[in-house]
Amino acid sequence: MRWFVGDVQGCVRPLERLLAEIRFDPEADAIWHVGDLINRGPHSLETLRLWRDIGGRGVLGNHEVYALMVRAGRWPRKSDTLDALRDAPDADALLDDLGALPVLARVEPCAARRDEHGADVWVVHAGLDPRWTELPKVAASLAAAPRDLEFYERDDVSCATRIRCCTPDGARSKFHGSPADCPAPFAPWDDFYRGSLTVVHGHWARRGHYRSPSVIGLDSGCVYGGPLTAWSPDSDEVVQVPATP
Repeated sequence: MRWFVGDVQGCVRPLERLLAEIRFDPEADAIWHVGDLINRGPHSLETLRLWRDIGGRGVLGNHEVYALMVRAGRWPRKSDTLDALRDAPDADALLDDLGALPVLARVEPCAARRDEHGADVWVVHAGLDPRWTELPKVAASLAAAPRDLEFYERDDVSCATRIRCCTPDGARSKFHGSPADCPAPFAPWDDFYRGSLTVVHGHWARRGHYRSPSVIGLDSGCVYGGPLTAWSPDSDEVVQVPATP
């Protein structure tokens, strides 16, 4: 089966419990994170190594962008929990893998897996610009762009990894509270989504896990003490595990 996991942010113990709860089998299942696999939580290095070992996939989040840009000296370092990752002997390999993650990806069922009956799903960390009416073209453009440092500062990358509230023409607010409190003239980005495929995202911890007819949010604030959430489009099952034992 396919599984999508909300923002882990270095919380490796809840991730381990989640993998056990869904009985994840690397030989039979596929698993995607929705970005922000690292930072803020205590075990970013362990999280990345575990994710690598199980063959996990994912999309680029704003905390991955931060780690890459700080490593390159492009951005100043802020308060973070990345010391162990930065000092690890395999840090470059792990960060290079993060840097190669897609920004926007369409995840199809695997024809070889008989238990995958769900539809295709788009996955992105934060959300979509309302002007992105042809997602395959947007995804192809992002995938074809050179992965230099300028790439991570592009407006479309910033949008996909940071958007919460916006206007119909794509102007973004820095507001990060409850979606009901988005300041006028802004509204949650998914108010403008009219696509036919389900979009899965993270990034909005204060919104928590939610589901609308076409959008599923999986960031339930694990790093802040909330549960870690996963969803399978094949069984349409939501699984949550607590942040603490």
